Amino acid sequence: MPYPCPSENKFDQRIKAPLVIGQQFVQESGDVTVRAPAGVVMDPSTGRLEPPVTLSMVGVPQLRVLEVFPRKVINQGVVPASLSANGLVIIQLLEIPFQGVLEFPGALPGDIVQKHDVQVEGFSIAPVQLLDSGTNLLVLNLVLKAVLQMCIIVVRETVLKVNAVEVFC
Repeated sequence: MPYPCPSENKFDQRIKAPLVIGQQFVQESGDVTVRAPAGVVMDPSTGRLEPPVTLSMVGVPQLRVLEVFPRKVINQGVVPASLSANGLVIIQLLEIPFQGVLEFPGALPGDIVQKHDVQVEGFSIAPVQLLDSGTNLLVLNLVLKAVLQMCIIVVRETVLKVNAVEVFC
């Protein structure tokens, strides 16, 4: 049977520890507009693209800015993707930017932001025709959208005072 340590071996100890201010599971989205590749046309009656156009992820999403303001966190990043038409890669690498402003009561500048479980839920491609002012002709553009989900945690380093006991009595 182990013997308890005498109480005179106890002493106050200060330790650094992260204090969780808040955490949120969030969904972010963003988009970028590019000119449709040569040979890609839109059926005006259905809005469908011919040949089919797809987006594929070519890397992991990058969170480039995680800024803390009083009660808010600014979250900005990009999703690296490639654009293909009829199975052929047309644009090898493009970045689809995303951003969000998250409410975090209690958050202050200097707090630390951690991100976890960043996942791309999917992509969307929308054809949009714009009038080219130089030629006065309709030009086909593609609005490329990415939707992500992630867990954002805001922590603050704090010092705790604990009543500790020596490891060996």
